[in-house]
Amino acid sequence: MGPVQLAAAATGTSRDGGSLLAVHGRIDNAHDLAASLTPDGLPRHDASLLLAMIRHRGPDELARCRGAFALAFRDEGNGRLLLAADPLGRRTVFHARIGGLLVFSSRLRTLLALPGLPHDLDDGYLAALLSDVVPEPDATLYAAIRRVPAASTMTVGADGTLAVHRYWQPDWGRRIRHARDETYVEEARALLDQAVARQLRGPGPVVCELSAGLDSGAVAATAARLRAPATIHALTLAPPDDAPRFNHPTIISDERPGAAAVAALHPNMVWEAVSPRGLRAFDHDPRHVFLTMSGPARNVMNIGWFAFLMDRARTLGARAVLGGTLGNMTLSWNGHSGLATMARRGDWTRLWREASALGRATGQSTAAVLRRRALKPLLPARLQSRLDDYRGLPRPAAERFGAIHPDFARDTAINERRLEMGHDYPGCTETMRRRWLGRIQTLPPFLDPIGELYGVELRDPTADLDLLEFCFAVPDEQYMRGGTNRWLARRVLADRLPPDVLNETRRGFQCPEFLHRMTLQRDRIVEEVEALDRSALASRVLDVARMKRLAADWPTDAASTNFGEYGATLYRGLHVARFLRWIEGGNG
Repeated sequence: MGPVQLAAAATGTSRDGGSLLAVHGRIDNAHDLAASLTPDGLPRHDASLLLAMIRHRGPDELARCRGAFALAFRDEGNGRLLLAADPLGRRTVFHARIGGLLVFSSRLRTLLALPGLPHDLDDGYLAALLSDVVPEPDATLYAAIRRVPAASTMTVGADGTLAVHRYWQPDWGRRIRHARDETYVEEARALLDQAVARQLRGPGPVVCELSAGLDSGAVAATAARLRAPATIHALTLAPPDDAPRFNHPTIISDERPGAAAVAALHPNMVWEAVSPRGLRAFDHDPRHVFLTMSGPARNVMNIGWFAFLMDRARTLGARAVLGGTLGNMTLSWNGHSGLATMARRGDWTRLWREASALGRATGQSTAAVLRRRALKPLLPARLQSRLDDYRGLPRPAAERFGAIHPDFARDTAINERRLEMGHDYPGCTETMRRRWLGRIQTLPPFLDPIGELYGVELRDPTADLDLLEFCFAVPDEQYMRGGTNRWLARRVLADRLPPDVLNETRRGFQCPEFLHRMTLQRDRIVEEVEALDRSALASRVLDVARMKRLAADWPTDAASTNFGEYGATLYRGLHVARFLRWIEGGNG
């Protein structure tokens, strides 16, 4: 193994005697950590702070860090190397071996640029990407490269042996109990304020993404309150008025009215709508996306769509845009899984009361609610799947609308993994939380690639770990009450969002004009799909025949064309196909 040579550090380094630490990212609660570590309580540089924490208290102290970070620590005293990823895996360390040399970096692209490193794809990871299935925690798209799992450290011994240790996980048995419902609201508000305040630090104007939903509204409205009377900017993506778009009674296809109502409550919030007109360069030629992300993007349609909002944010001088991407999994958890939890623990009186109320609110019988949301989720996913097949119900959307070739799916046993992981089948609250956390923690780290692609950083206060740990410990009955889901969020945000947004039951829909954007590229899409047969790799991995049928049978009614077949199967499938053809080294 030999001594460590530091080739580059993106954020900072610190030395102390024979120890060296390099960190990439940021620590959001550095001041608090420093106060507990040093007598004067003054914040240190993140690298020196982390070095002191690990040397004096050990690597498990990383569980107290809030933020998105990856680090490498070398202690010459014991000859070991320590690599670490933040708790949600938003930044991590990738590592590989070239001969007898261990190479590592917080950027996948750095390793791919090294001579002698194979670029062979990992079939299991590729199948998971195409099927919306959680891959192995340390897997990447490339067979020769692994990652340090989220919330973990990896120790490399002097003899080259690797040992992975998990330093953080939620306390799944913790439950917060208060005598008053209002106390939960007060605590959640304080944690939301703290989470947003942590992300407001830094130069440049404050710019927030604002939809008509609870999560981005929570972030933007809280930022406005914290910064008042200083100006903050709120940007809403909306389809052009002349663009046909998908519409359905359960979705919000134009979020401008709701966003405008939020802005009207906050005099210091300057609001504007941004309409994505036309296409971006990487809609036609995705190689820049491939280079930046070191592979294909899962939500490729939204990359081009969000670029218009990011352009406007950059024009305003912003270095970061605040949003609420993970709010559905934390503050605005809908509470439906709580019925199964009540059934599991035998809380029959509360279960009957809540199931009856939800039935009245949704027009279903109490028996139907109990069967669907309380009893079925307690069954293993395999049995749920068999029951659905017996009743003639459709398979989960992620399974129906994947572009994966059936033979490739069978060879990689990806549907077996789907059932093993319980994907797309309901469960009790702890089960659903565990699945959600596992999915987030195994996503490809996207903060750096997105920042490079757009020139603006994304920040998400709803992913704050203090807020997450609180929300995971809040009892189920705080999330659903009397047939009202997201009950906690609706009360928490009542002091900063208008009633129309608080009481909204429809869900937002990103890029509702997806068919319009695809139609602008129709000739190229049809041409490239027809050429996929000439790619041995794409033909093995993708269901080319299905993609050809979809391209030939182009829909004309945007309002009734759901995203599944065209946005997911065809468009996302073609994006992956373009990547596969690109790495084959030619035009197929």
